[in-house]
Amino acid sequence: MTPAQFSEYCKLSPEEYKALLEILNDPELVEWAQQIASQCFAPETAGAAPELPEGERLAKAWFAAAFFGAESAKEHYRKKGLPMDVLYETMTDITAWLRNSKRNYGIIGLTHARSWEVMLWHGDVTRHGRLECNTESFYSGPAVTDENGVILVEKGDPVIQLHIPEDGPMDLESCGRSMKRMSEFFAKCRPDYHWKGFYCVSWLFDPQLLPMFPAYSNVLKFYAIGYSHPVDIKADTKFRVFGSLDPDTVENPTSLQQNAAEFLRSGGVFKEGGLFIPRSSVEMVDYDLERLIQGRR
Repeated sequence: MTPAQFSEYCKLSPEEYKALLEILNDPELVEWAQQIASQCFAPETAGAAPELPEGERLAKAWFAAAFFGAESAKEHYRKKGLPMDVLYETMTDITAWLRNSKRNYGIIGLTHARSWEVMLWHGDVTRHGRLECNTESFYSGPAVTDENGVILVEKGDPVIQLHIPEDGPMDLESCGRSMKRMSEFFAKCRPDYHWKGFYCVSWLFDPQLLPMFPAYSNVLKFYAIGYSHPVDIKADTKFRVFGSLDPDTVENPTSLQQNAAEFLRSGGVFKEGGLFIPRSSVEMVDYDLERLIQGRR
């Protein structure tokens, strides 16, 4: 794969493409990137990353390693019987983290989500429109019941585990289309995978955070379509909301940032939250999530 092809698939901006070309002209960074690619992106099971000095240059090397790992990604997808167009769409995830790094640290590179990108390149997580999902996941939370006490999902049940990239609005229409595409993907690529529903663990679904969103928030609308439960795992909400900024020094903070900063000053600890959406529910309304919300009111 050429740098130009990689740029097209990942939807790099001209600035990001230029940064990649500059990295590829730096012999030391190329050497580092090839080491990372050979140990993390290429093997069937990713190994530990090489021990290299942390900093801006390593972030850039990881960016180039994703480029060098692209051919390995194609081989992983072939072996798993996954379509190439799914790989190319999945590769756009890297741009969200490149822009996160540029926004927070002024670096066009991978300062975060390095092991996450390896999972994507390996075909363990794939993108389908607005949302991403694991290609195999088994529910591990507490049993979820409906309003009548009927168990909807319990530990060990196969689910489609959702992930929410930070690169766009979370409107119900695009999320519904994405979930429908996932259903079609599993029907084609994993017909033996009898999933019970969609499941997501996210900092967004922390019951402590939810009241901080405005009533019209897409997050609250999405949350309303499923069944929730708390997850006793500390979330990276502070970084998600403030990035590298000090919560007390943000200029012109949003209402979410204001409320989150006050929560943190009071000693609060943000947690993850879990949300389960039954397969039968979304299939009943043909993935029209607005109709699903109306039916649950």
